[in-house]
Amino acid sequence: MVKRGLNRDRLVEIAHEYVAANGLDALTMRRLASAAEVTPGALYKHLKDRRDLQRAMSDAVYATIDLTDIDTDTPTVAQVITCCERMRAAMLTFRDGGRIVAGSYSPFAATLALSGTLMRLLQGVVQPPFHPGDIQSALRSYTTGFVIEEQAYLELERTGEWEPLVTALTAHFPRANRTGDTISIMTGERDRRFTAGLTAILTGTVRPDPTPQ
Repeated sequence: MVKRGLNRDRLVEIAHEYVAANGLDALTMRRLASAAEVTPGALYKHLKDRRDLQRAMSDAVYATIDLTDIDTDTPTVAQVITCCERMRAAMLTFRDGGRIVAGSYSPFAATLALSGTLMRLLQGVVQPPFHPGDIQSALRSYTTGFVIEEQAYLELERTGEWEPLVTALTAHFPRANRTGDTISIMTGERDRRFTAGLTAILTGTVRPDPTPQ
């Protein structure tokens, strides 16, 4: 059974729809074939394997990021932060978006466009002895990790597991810092906390933006 009009982009779209309904752990090539109403063998005309699928799904996440207003000819720290904030927002748009992106090492167009943009910005603002590549890696790891934790929290909150889990945890391990621990970060102003983390990574590694006149 080969469905007319089926292509790689449509399969990626179906895969994201399946994950939205069932979660990333439930996604297999066989289940994707069923959702696409084709035989499993038909998938391999468009996708090499499960890893190729996840790379394509990751690239689809990054394809939703608007970079048109980022000026790499005039790099600033503010634009670096904007790129990372948009990365986070894109991943949050997709269920398990952080996990889909993590470790995919996608070599496709949208991912490369984001990587290239971020690298060009960092090349213009990172100061010695730091290297732009090292800072990019730290920023991307932080952004992806934050989203993974954030989406795990949101799922626990959705299923009603969060409060009982926190109660059980704090019964054995009293909270030493109620303003800066993971619980307060996840349940508080996550946007502000996320940007504060970016700033912490960048402080001392980049030249500050010029003071507006």
